[in-house]
Amino acid sequence: MGVTPMPRGEFSKPVRRDALRRSGGLCEASGPVYGLEPGQRCNAPLSHGVEFDHYPVPATERDSDGLGNCVACCKTCHGHKTRTFDIPIQAKTKRVSDKHLGIRPPSRLRSAGFRPAEPQHSATREIRRKGEV
Repeated sequence: MGVTPMPRGEFSKPVRRDALRRSGGLCEASGPVYGLEPGQRCNAPLSHGVEFDHYPVPATERDSDGLGNCVACCKTCHGHKTRTFDIPIQAKTKRVSDKHLGIRPPSRLRSAGFRPAEPQHSATREIRRKGEV
């Protein structure tokens, strides 16, 4: 019995058009989540490709596909946010959910360990007891 993930909200074409018009052809990404200083905006030209990002509400949340949550950003800023913000948050969500459901990660121990060694029958040199010459 599996848990079905929430469907991702996608932006409609009118929303994407309006976001691109609002951006003025420049990247709207701003702040630390996109790898910038607080309050700093990227402003890279979107002529090399535009990506529409869900921010601040994640794409899996209800009603996240509106213009107020659509950021027209460059590939660099969107990639940074995906690597450093989105993926770690999703991974943590999965870990917490798995823990709640009682699913444990596989054991890191891959074997039962080493079995006891057989007693040594010979030595490389003659065995002498203490006191013997």
